Amino acid sequence: MQLRTLLFIGLSTAHALVASIWAGTSTLGPAIAATIYGPLFVLDAIKLPVFGGWPSGGWAAPSLLGWACVVLFWAAIWWSVAVLLARSCRR
Repeated sequence: MQLRTLLFIGLSTAHALVASIWAGTSTLGPAIAATIYGPLFVLDAIKLPVFGGWPSGGWAAPSLLGWACVVLFWAAIWWSVAVLLARSCRR
């Protein structure tokens, strides 16, 4: 397995673990919510249906398209970081 693939898996897993463990805390909860809603607000501004239904006493939940966009957004970021790290390790 190539180094960039291992780095990508490690970075993505670390992101998912941090998000799942500390999502309910008052310290990191808002930051984790921003990693989900930040990209969605940009896509919502260009009229993509990334939110499902109306908010019920809070923020609207992401639609299936919204979740797919969030996953693809962070996968692209972590893949880019992994490629850059792998290139710097090769030199």
